[in-house]
Amino acid sequence: MTEFLKEYRGTGPLRDITVLDFSQMMMGPVATQLLGDLGAAVIKVEKPGTGEWERSYMPRGRTLHGESPYFLAFNRNKLAVTADLNNEEDRAFIYELVAKCDVVVENFRPGVMDRLGFGYEDLLKYNPSLVYASGSGFGPVGPLVRRPGQDMLVQSISGLAANSGPASGPPVPSAAPILDASTAFLLSFSIISAVFDAKQTGTPRKVSTSLLGTSLMIQCQEALVAMNTDLKWERSGSGIAAPWTDAPYGIYRTADGFMAMSMTPRKKLGDIFGLPASLTECTDDEWFLRRDEVNVILVDKMQQHSTEHWLAELTEQGMWVAPVQSISEMVEHPQVAENGYVEEISAPGGETFRAIGLPFNISGLEKVNRLPVPTVGQHNDIIRAAVAKRKPNEPS
Repeated sequence: MTEFLKEYRGTGPLRDITVLDFSQMMMGPVATQLLGDLGAAVIKVEKPGTGEWERSYMPRGRTLHGESPYFLAFNRNKLAVTADLNNEEDRAFIYELVAKCDVVVENFRPGVMDRLGFGYEDLLKYNPSLVYASGSGFGPVGPLVRRPGQDMLVQSISGLAANSGPASGPPVPSAAPILDASTAFLLSFSIISAVFDAKQTGTPRKVSTSLLGTSLMIQCQEALVAMNTDLKWERSGSGIAAPWTDAPYGIYRTADGFMAMSMTPRKKLGDIFGLPASLTECTDDEWFLRRDEVNVILVDKMQQHSTEHWLAELTEQGMWVAPVQSISEMVEHPQVAENGYVEEISAPGGETFRAIGLPFNISGLEKVNRLPVPTVGQHNDIIRAAVAKRKPNEPS
């Protein structure tokens, strides 16, 4: 195992990797947390005093164990150091630190790190086999690079929001920051791929991911059709959840709540809901064009019985259905517990809180709760001493 910060590494597959993390908010920190969960030593660089912006972003002003709950969600397994990137002494320290790291991660707007003297070409002088990873809203070049790259805004501009909601209302973006989270996964995947190559060949790599690229990848089926055919999609008037699907597809009101119903073979649907032969025996194209007519029948039928009734009956019939639950309900479900998706994580003061751990399993991998979420600059002495190869509090 790499000797640098050895005692702060996990035993996972990335235990020999050191990551210098300049990222903030969600996309970058989620990516680096995943790397830390897999054993990497992740060093989070923050502004002296206040730390990164997410520490001050709280749900309705509430803290948890003295920190923002949002910050706690994606900053475990990290060491925290502070540095003023405009201060010459701190700049020199960061350059020394870069020489000991395998990866640098940042998610500022394109050009910011270059102006500060911490861009890819700048840092190669200190580490010629560095993997330099950037996350942005729209990518490193192009006419939109100066636009604010916020999740909901990119959902809107990229076509993702335009396909959600009934035609009678406005497009509906996802309530969860799906592009931030999905881009984080792609960023961590890209980093690991580049590190694998750099370790073998010594070749430096510049990795770039963006919310826009992720959104297009999520919509790769629809994008291919749009670019290669003359087919046009419009949101349905009756609320079918995706413009390119037949009925049923979406959330349906029952007598006592809501449930989701997905794609079902036409004959089976006709038998269960008593659809007229004029619908079930038409051509595929006509079936699609009459989907609102089908959906209106389903909407009416679904309201005649309870969710429990429909779940039992339709599951027995082999239909794809599911109840509509809150996140509060789902995290208490035995399925979540048995797969270990929720873990007890340590807060800065030693208290614990429940959080989503690794969303996948690797045999032999320890649980993710290795290092508590750090306070601002908590590991300044440790990291600066390790860079200088001296013990904490020992005179330089």
